[in-house]
Amino acid sequence: MLSLQAFDAAVRLGSFKDAAEALHITPSAISHRIRNLEKAMGDALFSRAHRVVEVTPAGRRLAIATGRAFGELMRATTPLAGSEANRRLRLSISSTFVTAWLIPRIAGFMAGHPEIELSIENSNRLLDLENEPFDAGIRAGDGNWPGLVAQHLMDLHVTPVAAPAMVRQLRLRQPSDIARAPMIHVVSFPLAWPMWLRQAGVNAAKVKQAIWVDSFESALQLAENGAGVALGLAPLFAERERLGAVCRPIPMSHATGGYWLVHRPQETGNPALRVFKRWLRSELAKDG
Repeated sequence: MLSLQAFDAAVRLGSFKDAAEALHITPSAISHRIRNLEKAMGDALFSRAHRVVEVTPAGRRLAIATGRAFGELMRATTPLAGSEANRRLRLSISSTFVTAWLIPRIAGFMAGHPEIELSIENSNRLLDLENEPFDAGIRAGDGNWPGLVAQHLMDLHVTPVAAPAMVRQLRLRQPSDIARAPMIHVVSFPLAWPMWLRQAGVNAAKVKQAIWVDSFESALQLAENGAGVALGLAPLFAERERLGAVCRPIPMSHATGGYWLVHRPQETGNPALRVFKRWLRSELAKDG
């Protein structure tokens, strides 16, 4: 069971290191448990390269079973905690939404609802609420969540953002001017800038320099510090814009889906989730 637990955590979190932190053991212990499991099964569950591990086809098949099993165990044993179960809310939330929108507001939620215990995992992977021990999740998408209850939270629009000083210095006024500044890209969305430029009518822009980062939040931080021009997700940078940390040099934006709160139909009566959903609606209404 300990080996299966280590394997499930490594698959779910994407690394042996993160799995070790979640289970409060060392990465070498995770590796040892998984090797014991591989020996017992007679098949490799991960392919190992330099600092990288990837799940093998056999590992993916086992992950479906372990995810479902641990998820069911979690849901089956939670009611044993009595009233405590009704106060615990387990959420899997997109990293950008957590950092840019939720964290600045979460203290207000906790102060207003001291009876609720939150457990939040930052994750951008495909949401699988049937096989993971979460009550709900927040992800970007187009609203198509088959078999799940989905509540629309906000629409997203992508638009260039930069530090006001850089905009003045480089005289960024129209789409073609973007080429004068370093362009900040997000590794997982390599086509974001090409698509925006094409929609803005700039088909071939020879940029001065390129910077690649792992998230829209990192890109926004670099833009705020004058490193270049990033694509921001409006309205997630509204507070930074209000404070003058970043601005929109070119008032052109394009729709790029939205954020949704999703959960299984069985969770509709979850008291903690109902409170959280009401709070979300209230906070979003304040944002307009």
